[in-house]
Amino acid sequence: MTWTLVRFLHLVCVAFFVGGQLLLVAAVTPAIRRHGTDAAMREAARRFGMGSGVALLVLIATGAAMASHFDRWGSSVLQAKLTVLVLVGVLLGVHVVRPRTRWLSLAMLVASLVIVWLGVDLAHG
Repeated sequence: MTWTLVRFLHLVCVAFFVGGQLLLVAAVTPAIRRHGTDAAMREAARRFGMGSGVALLVLIATGAAMASHFDRWGSSVLQAKLTVLVLVGVLLGVHVVRPRTRWLSLAMLVASLVIVWLGVDLAHG
């Protein structure tokens, strides 16, 4: 039951972080740019940023716990996943400084999707 809960929390946070990015890129940002204000965009980004920060902390904690429990630290897939996670962290840091840079948002989304792909591979490998 405990490891089911850990996996559940991990997946919920993945859904929030990656799903939120997809929603922002596909719907929220274009709609606010077309019909909204800079204040609305800042508010949406601030709220998503706060939730994403919590989600990332939970993802790191649950991911480390699962890697230890399932003895995956030596996995090349996990090492690739962690490398892309560091890339997402760097892109996120740059995005905070330059929030209006669309390519950064798209690069973070693509990198996040790669992390999900690697996570699925890791879970079934």
